[in-house]
Amino acid sequence: MKARLHFLVFTALLLVSGQAMAQSKVIYDQKRQETLSISSLDNQILNRMAEEMEIPSRRGNRIVLPIEFEQQERITKGNGQITLSVQVRNVRVRDRVLYRGFDMAEALDPSVISAKVQLLGREDKVLQTFTVSAKDISKEGSADLVQTTIQDTSAFEGYKLRVIDRVLDLSSRNRNAVSERIALVKEYYEMDGRLAQLSRELQAINPNDLDYLAQHKDRLIALQSNLDRLERKNLDRELDLNQHDPIQLRRKMKDLAYQFKERALALDQMYARLPEIFYSRGLEMAMNGNLRAGRDFFMRSIQANPAFAPSHLQLARLDLKEGYVKEAGQRTRDILNGMQPDPETYRFAQELALDIQNDYVREGERLNNQGKYREALQEFEDAREFCRSISSLRCHPELWDRGIAQAKNGIYDNYLKAGQQALAQKQLGQAEKIARDAQAFAQQNKTAIGDDIDARNLMREVQQQYYANFMADGRKALQAKQYSNALTAFEKAKDKALDYQLNEQADAISLTRQAAKPVLLAKIAVAENQALGNLLAQARTAAGEVSAMQVKYGLVNDKDLDVKFRGLSQRIFSQECQNAQTAYDQHYRTALQLSSEKKFYLAVNALEEAIASARDNSGCAISSATADVELTRIDAPARYQEMLIQVDALVSKGQMAEAVQTYLQAGQQYQDADLVRFGLVHASLVNFGVQHANKTFIAEVTKYAAAHSEPVAAIDLLKRLIVLDYSGYNLNKLQELVGEQLATRDAQANPKANYKALAETYTAGNKDLKKLNKAYQKKFKKLT
Repeated sequence: MKARLHFLVFTALLLVSGQAMAQSKVIYDQKRQETLSISSLDNQILNRMAEEMEIPSRRGNRIVLPIEFEQQERITKGNGQITLSVQVRNVRVRDRVLYRGFDMAEALDPSVISAKVQLLGREDKVLQTFTVSAKDISKEGSADLVQTTIQDTSAFEGYKLRVIDRVLDLSSRNRNAVSERIALVKEYYEMDGRLAQLSRELQAINPNDLDYLAQHKDRLIALQSNLDRLERKNLDRELDLNQHDPIQLRRKMKDLAYQFKERALALDQMYARLPEIFYSRGLEMAMNGNLRAGRDFFMRSIQANPAFAPSHLQLARLDLKEGYVKEAGQRTRDILNGMQPDPETYRFAQELALDIQNDYVREGERLNNQGKYREALQEFEDAREFCRSISSLRCHPELWDRGIAQAKNGIYDNYLKAGQQALAQKQLGQAEKIARDAQAFAQQNKTAIGDDIDARNLMREVQQQYYANFMADGRKALQAKQYSNALTAFEKAKDKALDYQLNEQADAISLTRQAAKPVLLAKIAVAENQALGNLLAQARTAAGEVSAMQVKYGLVNDKDLDVKFRGLSQRIFSQECQNAQTAYDQHYRTALQLSSEKKFYLAVNALEEAIASARDNSGCAISSATADVELTRIDAPARYQEMLIQVDALVSKGQMAEAVQTYLQAGQQYQDADLVRFGLVHASLVNFGVQHANKTFIAEVTKYAAAHSEPVAAIDLLKRLIVLDYSGYNLNKLQELVGEQLATRDAQANPKANYKALAETYTAGNKDLKKLNKAYQKKFKKLT
């Protein structure tokens, strides 16, 4: 419906518009072609631009711009008014204005017009004049001089328009356009010069100049970059070179680009041939005895193509000839494993690889003959590693296996000789290290050496000397009555004998006991002092050490030690009993103090500690009767207090129903045991709940009070929750539950009671309890 209404309105507007147009009448319409001129003698802007275009503006040689344009004048009449319209179109310079061969006329098209437009009436009388001052002409060459409406209710239709004092002028727009055009033309001719320079530099790039081929390549890339920058100038479009290209710049640029491509192709072809060219020159130099120059050309060949195998092969041969075996091996390995050489190069590389293998072996045999076994071993291992690293090479292990075995046995024998020499010079540390290294070397090379018995015998000889030295140190310390040092030396000697199955001296055991007994007596004396100082842990540790040492050194039946040890044991036992009695008395006194403070649950713990102290030291005959009596006396109040503690624990865990039941059980315990006689006070569940800080627990107590016919208590608890800002949703649900429980109880007692009055009795007009009031009434009505 709305869309249809819009259509009707739009149709009506069109009709009205059509009627209005139909009522307007063209009473004057003139279109004429006009011409004007602008002279550089009269126009300062044109004069400056003429100078910029290098056109002299003397009176005899001035620049004149002939301008042509179309002028349209129109008058329409209708609806009590006339509409005047004067326009100019297609304002342009008629002739070409050349600057270095390029037409500047478009940049000189006038951009400003000034004029006067006269409205003529009867007998061409001027009725009104419109002054147009410095009106901008668009880039398309058009401008509206007058576009206006005048009220006219007369019947006269002979109005005319006349344009006088027309002046076309130039502006900053023309100056900018001319400057830009001049700059483009200058750049056009400058580019021609740059193209000529690039062409000259291109001719200097010689693909046959092998020594500087890389530099020529780099120079060509740089020149190509310059040419690319010139092509990006886009003068083709800016100056319309398709229509007018005085010096054939476009053709020159295309020709030069083609020359660049040809020169780049020539360089690439020469680069492709470089490896072979340098290779051939290198062969020629090497064959003429100039190995150094040959190597240089082979290296240049590889620089041109790192995968050119023939040059690598020649370099490997030179390396081997000059004694660089590892370098030769590496190059040969790279050829056979990592390159794709031609069949002939591949065959020569395999032959060279066998020569390198044989060179390693010959050098190893020479070093073995000189007794340089480690260097020889390295040569044989290098031969083996080199040969195995080339999968296509047929290895001959027998060439190096015999030499490796000979070298390893030579190294092993050198170990033994050096060890015997160090032992003879009493350098036991050095001899021991050599013997250990010899054993390790033999173990690592069992295939070549077999058994390491010689190294083990050397080690036993070294350790036997250590043993003798330790025994001598022990005897010396024993004579000086330095019993601890003597015992330490004898112990070290014993350890050596056990570790290496050495022959012990006949009096070793006797000497060890002589040193051990004074040490044990000293330890017992220290332990007694520790027991006296009530340092029982240290004393017991020392006693254990003494007992173990008696067994170790065969001194268990020594009478002196036995008497001293028994005295130490008695001293420790007496001190332990004294400590136990002190602990019992302290715990018992603490329990009595806690009982007097009515902290019965803590007093029970102290009494149990006292009884444990007596029980754990049964040998001390400590009586626990007093603690047992007190524990029996306070058992009931202690259990009551523990139940209260359990209530708090259940509340902290969120187990509210269990907490309520536990508190009720505590109350029953309080009554059954008559705990008032202990001075304890037990609050009712409701009072306990009212004073509690946990809102959820108070809510649980509220439910209990309502369920067990304690309406006043339930209401008081609800009010407490309101004060504590209990959650609104939970509070409402709790009110509803309490209200229903109270209603159920009252309905069963008196179904005909005034339930509204009863509800008001409970809530006493408290607006915070309105949920309870509403739930009570609803439940009561439902039940009755």
